[in-house]
Amino acid sequence: MLTYKIPPLSPYVTYEEYSRLTGLPMGTIKQYVTEGRVIIKPKDKRRDKPLINMVAMHEMAAREAIAALG
Repeated sequence: MLTYKIPPLSPYVTYEEYSRLTGLPMGTIKQYVTEGRVIIKPKDKRRDKPLINMVAMHEMAAREAIAALG
């Protein structure tokens, strides 16, 4: 169950769009994906473009905020 009320504008975004939204450089985003800090949609085919799961990222941020605020 989601812990927030306002959904993201798009459920999935490209690395480029995520970079634009967050201000993070592409190299940092790729590193965070490798580390599991940014969640991507599983690719069906090897050549599919990786997409960042914004619903999962919003949920993770909401849970972190709840934990920090008590």
